[in-house]
Amino acid sequence: MLNQLSLFLLLLVLVSCSENKSGKLKDLDQIRSKSSYQQKKKITPIDRWKDTLFTMYNQDSVELNIWSIEVDSNRLFFHEFNYVESAMYSITDSSNHTFKHQFARFKTDSTNVKNNFYNWFDKEFCQRNLAIRIYNRLNIFPKNIFFVCTNQSIHVVKSETKIDPIKWIKLIQLTERKVDFIYICHQAKNKNALWYTFEQNKLNLIPAQ
Repeated sequence: MLNQLSLFLLLLVLVSCSENKSGKLKDLDQIRSKSSYQQKKKITPIDRWKDTLFTMYNQDSVELNIWSIEVDSNRLFFHEFNYVESAMYSITDSSNHTFKHQFARFKTDSTNVKNNFYNWFDKEFCQRNLAIRIYNRLNIFPKNIFFVCTNQSIHVVKSETKIDPIKWIKLIQLTERKVDFIYICHQAKNKNALWYTFEQNKLNLIPAQ
């Protein structure tokens, strides 16, 4: 009985091997289990603060067309003030023109802001030239410069490139509520500083003093 069982198992093995030899080789790709896993693409993180700034600078009514924004690491004189917010950015527009925009915002108090403005103006210009005074038509800076004092902020824009004051005034109007312009000065490179008031949505030149 045992010999018959052994013989039966041997025949079964031989038949199985014969079938495998005569059959077609199976495709290994069909045998392998297929996985639904796909490598995820790396997502470049977005700097949210930059996204906010791009939206601010490129508002339709401002049209500064800024393409690049970087934090300027230079120490700011505004840091010596009791400000609510202060920063300086190096921004580049679509024509590859670079502007340094420095600003400080304070609690809405025109007297406090004006005092801070006087301190900044004195350190920035008067200490190098005692003849420089507010409203004077003198050359006060070697590049293009535009600066504004409002009832709640001080903004300074410097550049080797021409500065459009109206665009920057619109930016300030859109980012500050109930803004009141106290001092506005614009100097083109190699020319004298000109001082303005801003009324009825236009700059009005202050006579030489």
